[in-house]
Amino acid sequence: MRRVLTVGLTYSGDPIAEVEIENFGLCQPSVNKERAAFPLYEYDTIIINPESYTHFLFGLAGEFSNEAHELGLLKRQNDSHDLDSAFDGEDRRKELEAAIAAGATVVWCLSEPKRINFFGYRETHLGYAAPTVASFVKRSNQLVKKGRRAGAVDPDSPFARYFEILMRTGWTLCLADPVEGFASIAATPEGYSLGGQLTLGSVRGWLLTPPTSQDSTNQLVRDSLALEKTDPAHEKYHGVFLSHTGIDKPFVRQLRADLMARGVERVWLDEAEIDIGDSLIAKIEQGMKLSRYIVVVLSKKSIDAPWVKKELDIAMNREIASGEVVVLPLLYEECELPEFLKGKLYADFSKPEEYEAVLAKLLRRLRIA
Repeated sequence: MRRVLTVGLTYSGDPIAEVEIENFGLCQPSVNKERAAFPLYEYDTIIINPESYTHFLFGLAGEFSNEAHELGLLKRQNDSHDLDSAFDGEDRRKELEAAIAAGATVVWCLSEPKRINFFGYRETHLGYAAPTVASFVKRSNQLVKKGRRAGAVDPDSPFARYFEILMRTGWTLCLADPVEGFASIAATPEGYSLGGQLTLGSVRGWLLTPPTSQDSTNQLVRDSLALEKTDPAHEKYHGVFLSHTGIDKPFVRQLRADLMARGVERVWLDEAEIDIGDSLIAKIEQGMKLSRYIVVVLSKKSIDAPWVKKELDIAMNREIASGEVVVLPLLYEECELPEFLKGKLYADFSKPEEYEAVLAKLLRRLRIA
């Protein structure tokens, strides 16, 4: 039996064999036991549509969903419905991460943030239960529009039928400039994204423009069920960028060969990626954007190398912006570490006799072993 949780939308289609669909919210059971979802790691598929605070707290629309002062009205109606009492965002975040680690399919629907100043600024994007996804939407310039056409939809996408229905019923939200970590599967005629696949560190799933009819809601659920559950034991992080200086090239070549031989499918190394006539800057920037991790090879020469400093600066800024681990320090020889790396645990390859043991630790970080 496959268990599905819908938050903020309700499936009304025909029963699906071997599938149990539950509509609940993310409130705490102590606040509303009837409407609170079970721990998120108990579900195989999770669809979250935080259209309003009531949508994500209790799973469906309420009498105050369209009100500008929804939070105040909820608290006035029932003091326990105060957001801080009703919603434990940190606990739900941990549950969601555990669900993803176990291979659950997660779909987040775009929603207007509905920023309310109520004992501090609050946004409905809290309902994503994933701060990295909320940050991604904010940085990707979400637009509120009214459309019925798409410029391009990937026909091989698992949500192709969902977008077909949206072309009849209309769509309302899109991303004007998605930042890294997103692979778009549908776009508007002017090139804005209507949805795609997210990979933000350990947080993975789909981010889509929300349904605008019951038919599109039902299709969204059916398309989500068509996705096969991932096998976390065989999951691989693609795109490892090796930042280094030329004098350390022999070691870096060996490391690249060993990583690829053990299942890291794409290890970016300049001499393997840049051809005669290519722009060095453009190719390096492209390589870093496509890479999940930036592995910085630290040695007496590399810590003062201009290219390594620039790559490390870009990578650290990305880590700060995303809130996810991006930079993996790798000590090739004893040297004075940059101040902002001293707090990080590094892979110590400075002792040749410990090479295999340290390599195994690096592979575990990459979830290959």
